[in-house]
Amino acid sequence: MAEMSREELLRAEAIGSEQGWVAPLTQEDKEYFAYLRTVFKRYNIVPSKATRLEYDFVIRVAESEFYLQQANA
Repeated sequence: MAEMSREELLRAEAIGSEQGWVAPLTQEDKEYFAYLRTVFKRYNIVPSKATRLEYDFVIRVAESEFYLQQANA
């Protein structure tokens, strides 16, 4: 990605977050998404090809395990 377009994207994100269009991800959000990817990988499920049932299953497993780990930490 060109440096100029990267700066433009960062500027657009900053403006959007100020106006309420988007909210920057918190550290916890980033950790959850990383954990979610590991759960998809653990069960050999490709998110873009997952059925609704598979997707719901992975979300429930990830949420319960992730927040249990947060509570125990």
